[in-house]
Amino acid sequence: MTIAEIDNVLKLPVEQRILLVEDVWDSIRPQSKRIPVPDSHKQELDRRVEKYRHDPSALLNDQQLRDALGSRG
Repeated sequence: MTIAEIDNVLKLPVEQRILLVEDVWDSIRPQSKRIPVPDSHKQELDRRVEKYRHDPSALLNDQQLRDALGSRG
């Protein structure tokens, strides 16, 4: 893809760009099992699971999560 083609894609309305991204993602999904997960990501997931096992009460409920995300904006 050329720079001009990318520029044209970026000029599309948001709705069309979203559909394009969905189409690209759908083309990747069947191959996603072959995409390696970095060790750092696996280690972070392990760390979070261990943290939860140590103190399940530290997990946010859905309202706490909404409040935390809302305060970021």
